[in-house]
Amino acid sequence: FPLLWGSAICDYQAFGGARCDLPLRWTAKHVEYYREDFKLLLKMNHNAWRTSIEWARIEPEEGKISKDAINFYHNYFSELRKTGLKTWVTLHHFTNPQWIHDHKGWLSERVVKKFVEYVELVVKEFGEYIDYAVVINEPQIYALNAYLGGLSPDSAFPPFHNDMGEGLSCISSMIRALNESFDVIHSNAKNVKVGISNYCAIFVPQDPKNEAHKASADLANQVLNYQVLDGIKDKMDYCGIDYYYKFFMKEDNTVADQTVYPEGLRMLATDLYKRYGKPVTVIENGFPTRDHDEKIKFMVEHLKEYHDAIKLDKVKALGYNWWCTLHSYEWGYNYQPFFALVDVEGEEKDVGGYIDLVGSLKRKITPAGEFYGKICKNNGFSQKDYQKYHAMKKPFKKWQTFGEEKPP
Repeated sequence: FPLLWGSAICDYQAFGGARCDLPLRWTAKHVEYYREDFKLLLKMNHNAWRTSIEWARIEPEEGKISKDAINFYHNYFSELRKTGLKTWVTLHHFTNPQWIHDHKGWLSERVVKKFVEYVELVVKEFGEYIDYAVVINEPQIYALNAYLGGLSPDSAFPPFHNDMGEGLSCISSMIRALNESFDVIHSNAKNVKVGISNYCAIFVPQDPKNEAHKASADLANQVLNYQVLDGIKDKMDYCGIDYYYKFFMKEDNTVADQTVYPEGLRMLATDLYKRYGKPVTVIENGFPTRDHDEKIKFMVEHLKEYHDAIKLDKVKALGYNWWCTLHSYEWGYNYQPFFALVDVEGEEKDVGGYIDLVGSLKRKITPAGEFYGKICKNNGFSQKDYQKYHAMKKPFKKWQTFGEEKPP
């Protein structure tokens, strides 16, 4: 390969206790168990890892910086640095301080300015611990969920609007924030490489002969795959890809169906490398199931395509991060989806109007986590392993099929 091999978590989804613009959750309580979790990363032979910093912890009230949060993150990153892992650190992963909505949220120049100030504070405080800054996670998906009605009602974010003009304005605001943040980071921490995690997919018309279907696929491709990257291409140091699915588009920019399509990872990596000339990295790639053979099949099929992009298409690549490390909250679906390499023992329970993970929270590396650990250690997998999982006839479940029973 060779690659930076890792996995990923997000503050709101896994840390617990974030008082932001979404309900308070404790989820996997990584905020308490992080030392134990770091040891699990080493057991899985990671040489890199993606984590995040929560803006709402740093600045819970406008203009008031939390000393407790600063101290926590110093302790946290100091412990993480002891592992020797390279770090991918996300600075905005869908959540915000509640107070930004007093200023029209990401439609406001004031919020853009405040975000850049937050980034400057973070890089001055923690820049020594950051190798790669993932400044904003999936800007176009944030805009979709906050200002365009959401992928579904359950996955929508504040302010829960549905207005095309506001959605486009949000994306424009985030592009400005990214370019200004890149300048701030480059000025204050020259060791830190900057970019984003860009949600990417393969979009095709459901009916290739239908002009409305083709128009929907073309628009989705431009807005989701290219729009933000086009706006930051001159200042980003790497091109970050989040890849999960191929979508079949119909009229009115709606999705008719979707499917797992490993070949799409090679197509996107090659296309984006040629388009931008920046090293490509897979920031997220994963599949939700407790069928570990199925999960491993997804893993090796996609890594085979990534390998072909690198070796055959001459794509310069940095790394690969499986989504996700710990079983934790998933946007709009609570704790049903099981993307994780590490199980966290607990059950979904209503804890006062929202669902949280309640139980011992005991960690256990899954068979898929053990297999991925071998990939990390060996910098790849054998032809024998590939043939074994490639030959499996199991059809991949659809994304929506999350309601799996835990095996006995």
